[in-house]
Amino acid sequence: MQSKFEYPSGYDVYWEKWVDVYQEQLEEQEAYLRELEDIQQELGISDEELGELDADLNMSSLQHIKTIMTPFGILPLTEQSLVSNHFKLWVGHCNFKLLQSHYQVIGAVEGVESVDIMTPYRFRVGIAKLFVDRKVMSAVKQSLVESL
Repeated sequence: MQSKFEYPSGYDVYWEKWVDVYQEQLEEQEAYLRELEDIQQELGISDEELGELDADLNMSSLQHIKTIMTPFGILPLTEQSLVSNHFKLWVGHCNFKLLQSHYQVIGAVEGVESVDIMTPYRFRVGIAKLFVDRKVMSAVKQSLVESL
């Protein structure tokens, strides 16, 4: 049974967790490597034979080093370089246009570490680790609505 979405009657902000696609890729890569290790143990084959098997399967994502462009230059994509491991990121969806002045409104909320306005109706915030997400998100929503 599909629930009916009720559109807000006034200004509102709807929140969803930001999904890091790079995190999913790393998890898939780790799962594949675990499968290869299991095969190696089950068959009792050497590392060299495993490498040949991996090359034959032509599925390894380790043939290329994945990188990302950052303000600090090109960095290898590792678990340590994932933004989602350093910030609690949330996407806010608005039913009003976001203006340049909203950067300051959102950024002034205690607990907000970063603000990115992605589209006229969508923005992303990074919430500091020592703050409760829901409280900060509620304060952001209240500040935005009061600013209109």
